[in-house]
Amino acid sequence: MKLGLHVSISGTLTKAFEEGKKSSSEALQIFSSSPRTWRTSRITEEAAQEFRSSRGDFAPLVVHASYLINLGSKNEEVREKSIKALQSEVERAETLGADYLVLHPGGGDENAVTYIGEGLSKVLDSAKSVKILLENVAGEGQKLGKDFAELLSIIKVTENGKKLGVCFDTCHAFGAGYDLRQKEVWEKIHDEINDTVGFEAVKLLHLNDTRGELGSNLDRHANWGEGKLGVETLRIIAKDSFFNTLPGILETPGDLEKRTEDLKLCRELFNLER
Repeated sequence: MKLGLHVSISGTLTKAFEEGKKSSSEALQIFSSSPRTWRTSRITEEAAQEFRSSRGDFAPLVVHASYLINLGSKNEEVREKSIKALQSEVERAETLGADYLVLHPGGGDENAVTYIGEGLSKVLDSAKSVKILLENVAGEGQKLGKDFAELLSIIKVTENGKKLGVCFDTCHAFGAGYDLRQKEVWEKIHDEINDTVGFEAVKLLHLNDTRGELGSNLDRHANWGEGKLGVETLRIIAKDSFFNTLPGILETPGDLEKRTEDLKLCRELFNLER
């Protein structure tokens, strides 16, 4: 099981690899531009080439899409801006040589499933080497993707939807009502995956503790051992026959030192040498 952190590209793209080395990460996740603004920064071919040549053995390399993207919004202007933003995310991820692009599907309109599928259909073919992963959400507002059945509904209405994958976030799942502190809940999740998207579709694990209560629909990440999930959840994952084979990315809060402590704890509990 390869583990790593979400790292910064502030100042220069290759800062990601500096933080990756300092934290002893194996996998890495980045934003390719600011996740909270529609305006995106252009990546020059020179910068992209330096980034790709500096990558080393970090794998998988994951890009997380902007938080502003909402393909299922009831606002038509937002949907159009979201499609353009997602297209730009795909292009930058391809330029950087990323393996995965993680996306929150969005929602808000009664036709959200259709809108999301239409939006994904417009950009999916341009994702040639990068795979778009739909991430489960905590269920806040009217956002779609709180369970695998909802993710499947999006995949089904997307042209070439089988090219999409799934990223499973522990914080989000707990907020959506999955008590991941119970082994039998993970067994139920296995059944849900098998009955919906299939195990082959699930490519990545976001390993985050949470400040939100079970079923609160809150997306509030916490450092491991300081949130509601706790280290017992990590011990269950360590013994899970499927999830302990996936690469894991930690998106916990704090500075690099604090997040590296989380990474070390996960490695210890998963009995991974580094």
